[in-house]
Parts: sequence; structure tokens; C-alpha cells
Amino acid sequence: MEDRDDLRRRLEHLEAAVAALQRSLEILQTATLREDLSSSRVPEPSTQSTPPEEPPAIVPAPAAELHPQVPESPSVPPLRPVRPSQADWLQNWELWLNRLGIGLLLLGIGFLFRYAVELGWITDGVLVAMGFLMGTVLLGLGWRLQRRAIFSQFLQGGGLATYYLTIFAAYQFLTILPWGVAFPLMVVVTLGAFFISLRQNRAIFAVIGVVGGLATPLLLYNATLNRPLALASYTVLIILGSWAIYGVKGWRSLLWSAFWLGWLMLMVAVMGHLGGRGLALQSILGVTWLGFTILPPWYQWRDRVQPAPNQPHGQAIALFNPLIALSLSAVLWDWSTTVTGRVFIVFGVLYLGTSLLWRPLTQSWRWVYSLTGLLLIALGIVVRDYSNRFILAPLAIEGLILHYLSQHYSSRTLRAIAHLWWGLLTLGFVRQLLFTAADRPPLLNLAFFTHLVVLAAAAVSIRFLPPPTRPVYWTLGYGVTMIWMQHELAPFGTGAATLGWGLFGVGLLIYGLRRDTSAVRTVALITLIITLVRLFFVDLINLAPVWRVLLFMGFGLIFLLLSYFFRALWRRSPAESSRIRGETPTSDSEE
Repeated sequence: MEDRDDLRRRLEHLEAAVAALQRSLEILQTATLREDLSSSRVPEPSTQSTPPEEPPAIVPAPAAELHPQVPESPSVPPLRPVRPSQADWLQNWELWLNRLGIGLLLLGIGFLFRYAVELGWITDGVLVAMGFLMGTVLLGLGWRLQRRAIFSQFLQGGGLATYYLTIFAAYQFLTILPWGVAFPLMVVVTLGAFFISLRQNRAIFAVIGVVGGLATPLLLYNATLNRPLALASYTVLIILGSWAIYGVKGWRSLLWSAFWLGWLMLMVAVMGHLGGRGLALQSILGVTWLGFTILPPWYQWRDRVQPAPNQPHGQAIALFNPLIALSLSAVLWDWSTTVTGRVFIVFGVLYLGTSLLWRPLTQSWRWVYSLTGLLLIALGIVVRDYSNRFILAPLAIEGLILHYLSQHYSSRTLRAIAHLWWGLLTLGFVRQLLFTAADRPPLLNLAFFTHLVVLAAAAVSIRFLPPPTRPVYWTLGYGVTMIWMQHELAPFGTGAATLGWGLFGVGLLIYGLRRDTSAVRTVALITLIITLVRLFFVDLINLAPVWRVLLFMGFGLIFLLLSYFFRALWRRSPAESSRIRGETPTSDSEE
């Protein structure tokens, strides 16, 4: 019996200690993961810790005195919660102090070397040796101080930068290193940066390696060694190395650096191409386009069981990648605008078909490929038929598809792009209406039907908009429609536009009455007021007497007919009908 009491007493003390440790662990997790919790909008667990309850006192039996008592284990006090705000503040100060310190140190080293050379204290060879020595010291010191992560990164990054600057100065300014020595040294530094990034799991060193490696041809530029194909081949080798590291680590900063700087160096190679071996250069462009197209989605889907989270940086790259590749191909082969437009349209159809027909494609990537395809098709149309006024129709249809996709995928980004698309299209449409005359014959020409397609696409697009945005589109559409009617009816004379506006207002009023829509009725009344203002201040002066009489009498008859059939046309709601019936005086009240 005493053994059971002793065992129970030990178990109670152990449970109390475990509970205290668990509460302390929760406090520590709350402090360290506060940023993740806030970003995912998960409510933070309570950080208030209560002291563990004391176990109930147990009076041992007299016989228990014969057995040795186990000393009570003291309750473990909970850890003090970490204050993330103070930690972030200290880390930010440490980060900026490190940046400022390494920057000033590098500047001071540069000034020291320049001053020493001007005074003749050291020779060029000694100067270069000191640069290598300084880079080695910084790199070695940073390697030894890896426990201080931020401080170590800046020391090692400064050492790599010192290597690059020393080799650059030794080749370009001091001219003591030949190109055949300087270039391999730059490559060794780049490979060393890649090695350090993998060994220490730090993305910054891989970025330094990509930036320094891709900038090597510019730092060691020599006009006599200007070989575009060699430059493109070297660039794609650096890009392949960055792809290999990204496939293992998934560092987005590395992918962005390799993408933009890599395409920049390939653009330099294409611009310097003088003819010959264009197929080899085109194959390099194709490999680069294919790699940046496949790599981001592959990294996200490589684990079928638990795929990586969505990657907006990879989707942005997928959007810009074909635009850059096709543009450089057009420059390389000197395509005409017609051929360039056709190639853009073909690739746009390819992207759009992939987004619609490839089943394994996730929804986040599906809308990216759809948007890329639409943009390529639009650019192809614009490049091919820039001076053609009828390109507004296919662009309007693409705007309609964008609004449909934004609703289908519930994407705010697609919706914002669709708004921007329609804004630019509206500006171009209004510019065409204001500064170009209507084609002949009026109302029976291709431009008229093109404008009808634009207006119809805009009207259908409103169906896919959220309700708060629809009034903006209706208002802009109303104004553009009024301008369009003035443009198309201008060949018939001044009174034709007034008549068209009046009939448009009457149609809106009838529609508003039949559908019992107060907003449409208000717009109809505004249209009729604008028509009357134009009738008195424009047509009264410019029209011939016969047309003036016919126009005034016609509008008079229209308004009389509207007043006569007003109640019959108004399909009121039951509540509105009962209210009006109650306000109408009866025959008894009149007597």
C-alpha cells in the first residue's frame, strides 16, 4: 500500500512538471511564430500562464516512515515570453549596422589602395595581393563566426565582393592580369559562392554568385573578344547552375536574379549578333525560355503528396518569360511586324490551350497561363495591325474573356488586370470616336460593326463583375455610347444625333418602367434633359426651318405619348402599387 502511495505521489509531481513545461513551450512557440500566425490570420494562443496546481497533500501511513521518502521535485517555472517587437528592433539595427559597416569598410579599403598607389608606397602587384588577402580574411572570419548569422553573412559577402572587385581592378585598371587568368578566377569565385550557399543554406551567397557570374563578361569586357555566341553560352551555364540550386532550395531571390540578369545578358548577346550561327543562339534562347517555364511549377508540384505553397514569384516569371523570349527572337531574325504578330498569336493560343486542356494544371497556374496567352494574342494583334482601327473588336473580346476568367477563378489579380485592360481600351475607343470621322456609307461600314462589338463586349463583361463595380462600368458605358451615337449619326446632320439621343432616352425610360428600375429611369430622364438642351441651344440655331419644325413637333408628340402611357408602362411592385392607389383620390372624397 505504501508503494502505491509513493508511486502516485511521484506521478503527480511528474504530471505537474510536464504541464509547466508544456505551458512554457506554448509561450515560446507563440513568441517565435507570431509573424506566421498573423500573416495567416490565425488567432494567437493565449500567452498567460497559470502556476501549476499543487498536488493534494497526502498523509502517509505510519508504516511509511520506515521507507525512505522521495524528495519532492520542485515545480518548473514557466519561461518568460519573448518580446518579438524588441527582438525585431534589435535584429533590424544589427542588420543595418552590418550593411553600413561592410560598405564603409570596402570604401575605406578602396580609398586606402588608391592613396597608397598615388604616393608610390606599393606596387600594383602588391595592391592586388592585398585585395586577395583582405577578401580571404573577411571570408575566413565570416566562416568561423557562423553562429552570428547576420554578421557572418555580411563578412563572407564582403569577402566575395572584394574578390570580384580585385580581379576587375587588376584586369581593367592595373592591367597586370591577362584575360585568360582573370576570367577563370571570376569563375572560381562564382563557384565558391555557390558552394558556400549550399553548405551554409544561405540564399544571399547564391545570389552573389549569380550576380557576379553574370556580370563577369561586363566586368572583363574586351572589344577584341566580343563573341555573342560565347557570351550566350556562358550565360546559360550560369543560369543552369542557378536552376540546379533552385531545384534543391527553392530560393525565390535566386530565381529572380537569374531570370532578369540572365535575360539581360542574353539581350546583350542578341544585340551584338552580326549574322551567322543564329540557330545556335536561338536554341539558347529556347532552352532559357523552356527552363524558366517548367522550373517554378515543377518545384511546386514535385511532392505530389504535399505540394509546396503557391509561388507568386514563379507565376510572375511565367508571365514575362515568353514576352522576353519572343521579343529577342524577333530581333535576332529581324522579323517583320506581320511575322512577329503571327508568332505572338501562335504562342498565345498555345498558352491558352494549355491552360484549358491540361488537366494536371492547378487553378493558380491555370489562370496565369490563360492571362499569358491572352496578353500574347493581344500583343500579336497590336504589333500586326497597329494602324488598323478594327483591332478594337478582338481586344474587346479578350477583355470580356479576362472578366470571365477573373470570376471563374475568383482572382483579384485577374480582375485588376481586366479593369486596366478595359480602361486602356476605352481611352483608345474614345480617341478614335473624337478624332476620326465616320466611315461611308453611314451605319453600313466595318467600323460601325466593330464599334458595336466593342460596346456589346463591354455590356456582357458587366455580368461577370461584382455588384459594387457595375455602376462604374454602366456610367462609363453610357457616356461612351452617347459619344458613339454622335459620331455615327454625324453624317446625317446635326438633328440626327439629337433624334438618336432622344430615342435612346425614351428606350431607357420604357425599360426602366417595365423593369421598375429607378436607376435606369433616372439615367433616362438625364438623357432626355440633355436632348432638350441640345435641341434648344444647338439645333434651334443650326437646323433648317423645316427640320426644326419636324424635330420640335416630333419630340412634342413623343413626350405626350409617354405621359399618356406612363402608368400603363410602369410595372410597379405590389407595395408601390398599393401606395399609389392609396394616394389617388376617390369619387366620394372629390364630392
